[in-house]
Amino acid sequence: MGKKIWISSSLVLTVAFVWWISKPTNDTTIVYHLPEGFKGCVNIYFNQPNEKELEIVDDTLLFVVPKQGDILTSSTYKIITDLGWHKEKAFYVDKDGKPVNEINTTEFPIGGYISNGNPLSERMIRTFDPSQEQCY
Repeated sequence: MGKKIWISSSLVLTVAFVWWISKPTNDTTIVYHLPEGFKGCVNIYFNQPNEKELEIVDDTLLFVVPKQGDILTSSTYKIITDLGWHKEKAFYVDKDGKPVNEINTTEFPIGGYISNGNPLSERMIRTFDPSQEQCY
């Protein structure tokens, strides 16, 4: 009887621990607005002089993705790392920028961060092409 209680307790604690470490630690959601039919890589280049800073508005960090997929910002990558665990959503938008279809982001690999030590080369990558596992 004691062994069953110990196993059950261990299982409950393990599930609770996994839930606790995987839950978002921030209420901010990263949202991508992609042109309808967009397939490919999104590259967000940080530390770019004379470009607009990223802003978190109403707990949303919005990336409006142009057709070629490259976004330039004067913000540092720290704006992403400071979020910690966070939520992510993506939408196809019409020509007026209004969301028309939510994209299931779990169908795509997460992406990553690339830097060669030069702050101007820091970039975050994210693919929105199911046939492409990674962006370079």
